[in-house]
Amino acid sequence: MNLHSSLWHRVAGLKPRLVPQLRVRRQQVRGQTWIVLGGAGGGRSVRMDRQAWTLAARLDGRCTLQQLWDRQLAAGDPPTQDELIELLAQLREAALLQFERGADFDRLLPHLDRTDRPPASRSLLAWRVPLADPSALLDLLQRHTRWLFTAPVAWLWAAVVIGAVLLALQHAGALWAHGERWLATPRYALLAALVWLPLKLLHELAHGLAVRHWGGHVREAGVTFMFGMPMPYVDASAAATFVRRRRRVVVGAAGMMVELAIAAAALCAWLTLDDGWARDLAFVTLFVCGISALVFNANPLQRLDGYFIACDLLGLPNLALRSRRWWHERLLGWLAPAVAPERMPLARGEAPWLAVYAPLSWACMLLICALAVFWLGSVSFLLGALAGMLLGWQLVAMPAVRLLAPLARAARSHGQAAGRARRASAAAVALGVVVLAVPLPRATVLQGVVWPPELAQLRSEEEGFVESVFATDGQPVDAGAPVMRLANPRLVAELTRQRAEVDALEARLYGALPADALGDGGAAADAGLALDTARAALDRLVARVDALTVRARTSGRLALPGASDLEGRYVERGRLLGQVVGPAPPTVRAALPESEAAALGSTPRTVSVRLAATPHDRHVAQVVHAGGGAGQRLPSAALSQRHGGAIATDPHDSDALQPARPVVLLDVQLAAPASARLGERAWVRVDTGHSPLAWQALGAGRRALLERFNAGF
Repeated sequence: MNLHSSLWHRVAGLKPRLVPQLRVRRQQVRGQTWIVLGGAGGGRSVRMDRQAWTLAARLDGRCTLQQLWDRQLAAGDPPTQDELIELLAQLREAALLQFERGADFDRLLPHLDRTDRPPASRSLLAWRVPLADPSALLDLLQRHTRWLFTAPVAWLWAAVVIGAVLLALQHAGALWAHGERWLATPRYALLAALVWLPLKLLHELAHGLAVRHWGGHVREAGVTFMFGMPMPYVDASAAATFVRRRRRVVVGAAGMMVELAIAAAALCAWLTLDDGWARDLAFVTLFVCGISALVFNANPLQRLDGYFIACDLLGLPNLALRSRRWWHERLLGWLAPAVAPERMPLARGEAPWLAVYAPLSWACMLLICALAVFWLGSVSFLLGALAGMLLGWQLVAMPAVRLLAPLARAARSHGQAAGRARRASAAAVALGVVVLAVPLPRATVLQGVVWPPELAQLRSEEEGFVESVFATDGQPVDAGAPVMRLANPRLVAELTRQRAEVDALEARLYGALPADALGDGGAAADAGLALDTARAALDRLVARVDALTVRARTSGRLALPGASDLEGRYVERGRLLGQVVGPAPPTVRAALPESEAAALGSTPRTVSVRLAATPHDRHVAQVVHAGGGAGQRLPSAALSQRHGGAIATDPHDSDALQPARPVVLLDVQLAAPASARLGERAWVRVDTGHSPLAWQALGAGRRALLERFNAGF
């Protein structure tokens, strides 16, 4: 262990002292005692172990840092000079340390690497604008809200929220259908904009009252602009000095508890009110409170309420900052073990959490920002491009610079580290080339059903009731052979009436001929024209009545499911009744959302099919027809999500055939005959060329976002 630091000469003569209003608390974390220092008026706090506190407690402004370190060195087991500088930096940033006049710690150490410094102050994604000191308002409200932080109120809140959850599960279908229909409308967007600020003010007020209830101070309130959206905040950091963990958890959860209680009341209002503005406002309030509390605030991967609650419940204070420092120490230790700093002290069981949190948190933020960029890109390409560059710099470039800068300095100062740095850089460049530049195969997998060819389909050309069935399932039939006959009394009556009209017009024509022989012939001409029109209508009706007999249009084996149950059943016009299975290879009809159709492109494609009955057999196929436009009906309910498919359908459609968004149909014919049943599930793989892996991921994300955006979420 290297006790000395190259920066020590800059600070050895300083005489720092702790602020007079310092509050010292002891906390038990994972069976170990830690010291938490905080200001009397709130603000940031610093956690340290007993060894660091032994040194920090001697910062009285009378002794220099060199004298303090010499005393610790003489006493044995001293901290390293780097650890002491790190401790001073933490206390300085938390405004818990003062220096003698003329001493500027930040100027003396401008290049000090602070890997655990919170990035919010430098973030382009979120920045704070302090507006006021809410102490007077909180003191006024505290006298009237003490009863909110009692056990009976907590039990009542739990009962209300649990009841609301059960009620929401009971009406989940109606809630989902209402949201799909209305959430994307301008009316609901306006209501959401109106209720957002009042709800967030109540959320932050709950945090402030909870801190004030247990003796903490809230000295700052303002607005945080997160992704450009204004959100109120209160500085509740004084809760970190609370000794009891339960109180810290309640402070972190107070805002979400208020929103969930409001959501429960809004759900009851939505279920009882009649349609109108009040009911719409209740639904929007329910949606805003529920999504905000459960998806965003409760997410422990973001530095919001859920993060601080998880830190307290798991006994992992400052998890995000310490996880980044943990990774920095390991990387620096691997790159340059000789110059790596002393590792920070860890409590029992902390290491796995520190190892996984920073990567997961970064990935979560990257996903959220990518979705935001794709959404902006769907509105305006220019906005999407600008947002992509901004977020790329903030989430990729800046973290990489902060991580690699100290590693590069270590590599320059140590020969072995330089070699490892070159190898790591080469591996990173190779990985970047593979992800960004090397074309890789790209394919789209679609769900479909075995579909008969056009000539093999048995369809009813007219509506009617099945009067008789002339063939059975599996029976060989010839082209033109009758399969079944439908009865349509209305159509037969129209035919009888039209024949009578033709007979009457013929008699009128014959009667007009003798009279016209003596006149100008106008009456006979009119009668002849009317007769021609009536005969054309009669021919059409005769063809329609003849179409009541469903005939095979090709030779083969008849596939007529449920033939014995067809008699007496009503059949709509154009309904698919069965097929004639011939020697031709089967056809698969697939459906895909309109937003994904562009990914197939127009270049020649390699297509393969796997059937559900023989999933291990791969059949070569070719596209024989691609829908020229989007449709509003699925070929089979098997393709809907309700029956195990991938296409979302209208919840009001009991047949699950009407897609929630337009779909494009694709007909694929196998290259060789195969044993396939009508309606059997199939999976169609369409190879669409080559592109780098990064572009494939971006394209898939963009299509998923557009699909969700078009759905109204």
